Amino acid sequence: ELLRAGSIAFEYRVDAERRWDGIYFVVDAQNAMQLESYQFQYKSFVWPLTAGFHTLQWIYHKDVAYEMGEDKAFIRTIQILGTDFNSEKCTACPKGYYSNPGSAECVPCAVNTYSDAPASATCKPCNAPGAPQTKYALPGATACLPSKPCTKDDIVTAYTDCGTKGKKRTRRQSYSEPKICSSGVAPEQDSSVECAPCEAGMYRQGSECLYCPAGTYNPVPTHDGSSVCQKCPQGSVAKKVRFFDASFGQIMFQKYLDRGEMSTGCAGGFCGSSGWRAMGDKLDTGVGNGQVADVWLSLKVSMETWGEVSFNYSTRVTNSEDNLQMYVDDERVWGVETQQMYAYEYRYDEMYDADTPHNQGQDPEVLEYILELAPGDHLLTWVFHKEREYSWMSDSVDVTKPKEDRAVIEAIKLTGVAVGGSTGCTTCPKGYVTDESSSMCTACPPGKFSLFPGMSVCTLCMAGQYAPVWASDSCRKCGHGTFSGIGAATCDVSSEHCQYKVDDSTVYDLHKLAKVNEPMYGPIDDTNHSVKYFLNLCGQTHTNTSCLGRDGEPILGLACQQSTQVDSISGQSFAVGLGDTMAFYELPGDKHKGLMVSIQGGGRCSNNQERTLNITMHCDMSAGAGYPELPASGIVEAHKCAYEMVWNTQYACPMCTARDMRTITGECEVSLTSSSAGQRAVETIWVEPRKCTGGEGLPALKYEACEAVKLDKAKIALIAAVATLAFALLLSGLVCMYLRNRKIYREYSVLKEQNEAELELDRIGGFSLDEEGEN
Repeated sequence: ELLRAGSIAFEYRVDAERRWDGIYFVVDAQNAMQLESYQFQYKSFVWPLTAGFHTLQWIYHKDVAYEMGEDKAFIRTIQILGTDFNSEKCTACPKGYYSNPGSAECVPCAVNTYSDAPASATCKPCNAPGAPQTKYALPGATACLPSKPCTKDDIVTAYTDCGTKGKKRTRRQSYSEPKICSSGVAPEQDSSVECAPCEAGMYRQGSECLYCPAGTYNPVPTHDGSSVCQKCPQGSVAKKVRFFDASFGQIMFQKYLDRGEMSTGCAGGFCGSSGWRAMGDKLDTGVGNGQVADVWLSLKVSMETWGEVSFNYSTRVTNSEDNLQMYVDDERVWGVETQQMYAYEYRYDEMYDADTPHNQGQDPEVLEYILELAPGDHLLTWVFHKEREYSWMSDSVDVTKPKEDRAVIEAIKLTGVAVGGSTGCTTCPKGYVTDESSSMCTACPPGKFSLFPGMSVCTLCMAGQYAPVWASDSCRKCGHGTFSGIGAATCDVSSEHCQYKVDDSTVYDLHKLAKVNEPMYGPIDDTNHSVKYFLNLCGQTHTNTSCLGRDGEPILGLACQQSTQVDSISGQSFAVGLGDTMAFYELPGDKHKGLMVSIQGGGRCSNNQERTLNITMHCDMSAGAGYPELPASGIVEAHKCAYEMVWNTQYACPMCTARDMRTITGECEVSLTSSSAGQRAVETIWVEPRKCTGGEGLPALKYEACEAVKLDKAKIALIAAVATLAFALLLSGLVCMYLRNRKIYREYSVLKEQNEAELELDRIGGFSLDEEGEN
């Protein structure tokens, strides 16, 4: 019961069969913490609680199949806030612990002391004061154990910093802590020795070793100054390297711990040590840890570029369940454990042979593991996992009994770090460039490429080509019917612009068929060949969850063929890419009835030919968007690596132009009361059956005056010709009439003059023509 709102907090760890067994936490019959199967360090969990009664349950779930690890969950502390109650009684400290009066917690006995009874106020020493050490005890011990003779492995050698002149340093030896041995090999006296040379990639400046500047390198250890650092030529980089071998001395190891670059500890069982310890030339997991423990070492690294971590290690074990594990950013690197399993297979076989002494833990083979690291910050963690042997068969083993199985790391090397020195030059690969002062290769951006290794400048793609990704080592040709400018990352095809221009009056627009943030078209099943197809047009804007390769990663492209059969190796079906570049072609015959879309640049077949998918798109205004289908023959792959489909869609019709319209002229309005009196309607409609989409729309209805006659150029030319001919004929008639009349006029004038002369004679003679006739 909580008297006020509060919370429940507890620390737990678990080691069980992954995903199937483990611990979960329930509050009032509701899951508060999901199933956890493995947590090698104690982890805190906090859950808020309201005032009132609550039922809290910690449940360990186990199935009937397999067992793994310790097959247990552990809860170290439980704290409930909101009760307002103090403890009603004191709790006795267990064996191996003690407490002072008024203590809130029990304290483990120190090294070489023990407590063999509960509720102890003090711990007893293993050896009498001033007496030789014949027994030892580790922290939290309930009894002392006989000390073994000291060996060279119990001696730690450390060196002081070099003097200001970088000549001499002091060599000191001491027993490794905690000291559990007696007599035998003893530490040597302090001595003055030569300073060790600075590591490769460094140079000496007084008492310090400094890294060579960026873009320079030093291939060998040296005592000399900065003159040993050499410049890398153009096209290559001085990739930075960092060695941690020198960090295995006690002084340097402690500096890394103090700076927070390294951390170490022990968890998950009985820990006799506080973590990994520096042994001068190596790190090991210490001694005195129980049969169940996780001794961990973490290293923070910052990678400037793609690089790798390599480390040399060995394990000295008598239990095949004990091994060294590695984690990168909490992701387990299973390859380290697999490497041990195969390398030490002979040793594990002998461990199960009852007639073979278990002495294989001495001087085992030193292994090297190399792991690629991406740019950025990472946390590398090594865990020496100690597990009780046959823990699922017997509960009689005392897990607190020390077992001297241990892991040793002899060297750690990081390549590509942000802080370090270079030991040599690395030629930049194709698709990358650099300059003399660089310590990392720079990828050519989209639209550019570098064709050869060791280039110092990226080259722009030519017009009609493109480079779609970073680090391209060549440019690709745009598909037929598409184009690009200089330095293009894409051709002129996208989900917003996806047109094919056949000529000035015939243009296709497919952008409305593009899937944007949606799954691809498909599956289009070819049941005869146990495959199915997925595709998209006008860009890779779809959600790429359909086309997955053998590695489970999406295939970048516009189309893929997926097998419906399960791969025998991965246990999953997989796909192959059919292309990522679009091209357009005319269909044979009428160029207005559709087009062919070709998806090119797919994965290569066994004959080394690139896969392509040709989609015959038919203009069908009644189909709407339509959907890609198998050909009528049902055969998709008619030729090796060449796939065919059909698609009936309205978007395979050309864009509309004036060619697809016709005009209807209405009757003249003669009503005096109508606003359109003396006008007639002119309406534009589609030519039926309509075979176009998008493009120009129908113009609005308009009116024109009834007397207005619209003549086209042909009519005007005809009228002009007729008028000209009529005028010429009229003019010719007038000329003829003029000429004819002029002759008549002349004849008339002559007759007139003659007549006038005769009349004058008659007047003079006193007779007329009539009179003459009568005579």
